[in-house]
Amino acid sequence: MKNIFILGLGLMASLAFGQVDKIYKHSGEIIEGQIKRVGEFTVEYTYDGEDAIQSLSKYSVNKVFYGKSTRIEDVSDKIEITDDKDWGKVIILEDKSLVAGLKKGDDLKSKTGMINFRTGNGKDERAEKVLKQQAAEVRCPFILLLSDKMTGKSAKKTGSCYKYQ
Repeated sequence: MKNIFILGLGLMASLAFGQVDKIYKHSGEIIEGQIKRVGEFTVEYTYDGEDAIQSLSKYSVNKVFYGKSTRIEDVSDKIEITDDKDWGKVIILEDKSLVAGLKKGDDLKSKTGMINFRTGNGKDERAEKVLKQQAAEVRCPFILLLSDKMTGKSAKKTGSCYKYQ
């Protein structure tokens, strides 16, 4: 009887202290480990039994579950691009760490013409709009901006599109 009590107590203690944290990605993948930090743009975690800190973009994470406190924290909403008209939902990112956990898609290029009736800011906005429209055509909600050049008469932007894995 004493052994059963000790076994039951040990089992309850392992359940109470053995809870792992879970990261739910927008792609449906669930990562188990220990969450170290939820920062402004990234979620940092470690796998059980490892010391190396892994990093994911907040854009790829739906929510995190803290096992010890059983608290759930919503991280980001999934961006759905269903047709070409959703180009306004496309987000342009400028830092490579913001695409960690996302899948790379096509490379995109946008350029305004040498002769147009736009101001400098209008050229830049037009090049950005064309880049977003190209990303929406291939159903990518994110663009990592690789270059952004303004010459006297035209604007040129290049980037890579990213989507959920």
